[in-house]
Amino acid sequence: MKATLSSSPSAVKAFLQRHWLLTIFLLALAVRVAFLCTKPHAWTAHLQAGDEPLYHGIAVSLVRGEGYSLDGQPTARYGPGYPLFVAFIYRVFGVHPPAVRLANAVLGAFLCVLVALWAAKLWGQRAGVYAGLFATLYYPFVQLPPYLMTENLYLPLFVAATAATWWLHTAPKDRRQIFHAAVIGAMWGIAALTRSIALPLALLSAFWLGVRHWALAVTMLVGTVVALLPWTVRNYVAFNAFIPLQLSVGHDTYLAFGPPGTEPRILGHWNWGSDVQRPNPPEGLSPVARDKWLRAQAIAYIRSHPMDAVVKRIPRKLANLLTPFYGTASLINKVLSTLCYLLLLALSLPAGWRAWRSEQPSERRLAELVLLIAAFTIAFHAIFYGVVRYRYPIDALLLVLVGKSISIATARKQESLTQGK
Repeated sequence: MKATLSSSPSAVKAFLQRHWLLTIFLLALAVRVAFLCTKPHAWTAHLQAGDEPLYHGIAVSLVRGEGYSLDGQPTARYGPGYPLFVAFIYRVFGVHPPAVRLANAVLGAFLCVLVALWAAKLWGQRAGVYAGLFATLYYPFVQLPPYLMTENLYLPLFVAATAATWWLHTAPKDRRQIFHAAVIGAMWGIAALTRSIALPLALLSAFWLGVRHWALAVTMLVGTVVALLPWTVRNYVAFNAFIPLQLSVGHDTYLAFGPPGTEPRILGHWNWGSDVQRPNPPEGLSPVARDKWLRAQAIAYIRSHPMDAVVKRIPRKLANLLTPFYGTASLINKVLSTLCYLLLLALSLPAGWRAWRSEQPSERRLAELVLLIAAFTIAFHAIFYGVVRYRYPIDALLLVLVGKSISIATARKQESLTQGK
């Protein structure tokens, strides 16, 4: 009996070493479910303001066999990725928003596994464990599951597509690479159907890949187009217009460059009323006509007030994107978000610099891809409009780098302890 007890710690340690990814997944899931328990609304059918009722409404229409519609009318305002995911959960478990929130927690745990796996591919299991554990406790991501938000699905899809693109660039040449490139392109397409910004990121990643492997880059883009094609065809049939992703060009252009609003502004947000005047389109417009009307209003304001519409808004848009927290968050939320965000930057940026200067091609490629995506994301949202959660894909990539910094720090500490003895 004593032998069994004494061997238990080593047995547990051996199990954790063999199944470390499963351990990270279960720990991350437990943390997210525990956070759900702190939100009373998470276990009810109550929907928060914003986009939650829209995703829920589309998913309910799909479950009822009414097609991709909202309030009985076909819609393309949002890409189908997340509403289809919600509809799948409703189909399996019934129309219960708490089931979606639990599914969001599973997606969040899977994101932590992806981060850990990518770090392990670069720097070994120890770095993977550290990156996965940091992602598990990274508060801005822990607080996502209680809300029906596209980030819950988009972040795992984005990290998977980005990591696969990096792997394709660094893997030895193989006959199967063309097939892999097509699959990775499809992954980018599915990510774009969840959040449209993934489409320019896919093009950017393909360009980065094409500098050295143009055939793989072209194949990847073909895979992306094939993944988008069914949805684009559906939109053409429904609206008699070319809408590759979502019917929002006019909406987004107006929200970015429309006449200024007069309501109080909130840090971390870019809203109708506060930043941009609430539009008043003519009644009876079709969705396509309404989007064109919004675009025309935005273009008219840009022409009459170019500095105010574009240049003077950049500092606020950057502040909204890069600030650690939303202005409406509670004090404890602001404190935890700020501490996690600053720690993320302190640990990831030095590791990114080391990777940039590394003699290992895999590390340099990582640094190139992260820098390219981060620079584009920041520039894009500085021009259009940014909010805190639009920065989260950058945070997800930086989490991979955290594993390198922590593993270096622990190795140095262990070495100093050994020398001290």
